[in-house]
Amino acid sequence: MTEPRTLGIAVDPLIHLATDLYEPAPGRPRGTVLIRTPYARSAQREHALSWVRRGFRVAVQDVRGRYGSPRSWHPYHHEGTDGGRAVVEMERLGLIEGEVLLVGASYDAHCALEAARWLDTRPARVPTVRAVIAMVPALGLWETAHDPDGTPRLRDRIGWWHQHGFARTSRAPLSPTELDRRVKQARHHGVASVVSPAEYGAEAPALWQRLWDARPIDLAARYGACTTTLLVIGGDTDFFTREALLLARAWAGGRTGYLTGPWGHGLTADLDPETARALHAHGGLMARIEHVLGDATTLPSAHRFTGDPDTPWVTDAHAPSTHPTLPTLWKDYR
Repeated sequence: MTEPRTLGIAVDPLIHLATDLYEPAPGRPRGTVLIRTPYARSAQREHALSWVRRGFRVAVQDVRGRYGSPRSWHPYHHEGTDGGRAVVEMERLGLIEGEVLLVGASYDAHCALEAARWLDTRPARVPTVRAVIAMVPALGLWETAHDPDGTPRLRDRIGWWHQHGFARTSRAPLSPTELDRRVKQARHHGVASVVSPAEYGAEAPALWQRLWDARPIDLAARYGACTTTLLVIGGDTDFFTREALLLARAWAGGRTGYLTGPWGHGLTADLDPETARALHAHGGLMARIEHVLGDATTLPSAHRFTGDPDTPWVTDAHAPSTHPTLPTLWKDYR
């Protein structure tokens, strides 16, 4: 079923979040996948269909304040309660089949992690969450705004917040020239100088300041007691490769797996054609996700994609000691 039906899922009596529900071929679904995103649920169509083809029912939801969902958009604020309550409400409505997978990349991974954490605090876990799949996760305000050594990521944060951070729908990205100008302005006049109410709205300066006032997340304190199975997918040249590994190590309460490969924040879209063909020949990343979820993989063992057609995956304790060299522009500012 390639065309979804759209419905509102209540996370509060007055807040119904826009959700597209994709159904697999007739028959009992293998499980239910929930993807929550600020990047427009329609943009997740191909991702949703990759799960549908494997027999899953898939719900793709606009987060609060974005696209079809009501209220104000406050990045990194409501995702735990909204995501957890969405799962509970879907169960009440009879929309859950089998076990639940909470899935996402970048900000969507944050949504999945926080929903799992919220559900883990409930006295009775209904329905059962089978696993969280967190791909190139953007963990929080401080973590997205700083390199691991504390250096501000001015360029990509100015770009991301201009494009996605201040409105119900995303704007066109800034041109490289304009982005350069604003980075220089932030360095000389402070980060507050690049966000004005006239351009972004009355709430924008406070939201922007909240980003730079945020403190680092204590991952062990936040996620150490989570009991859901976690699969983290990092990338050798991703902005957040170190944070992805630290997340996998901090998630001490449940079974944890880690995958990585020669890609960046765009995952397999970043691969050169030859390496992409090698991955495709072995079932793609989705095949490996299913394999890892089905075996007894735990850290410190990690699975690395090599690109070698004969031995594409190897077990490797991947622990980057330094942050990788990153491209000047973060594709799509995600």
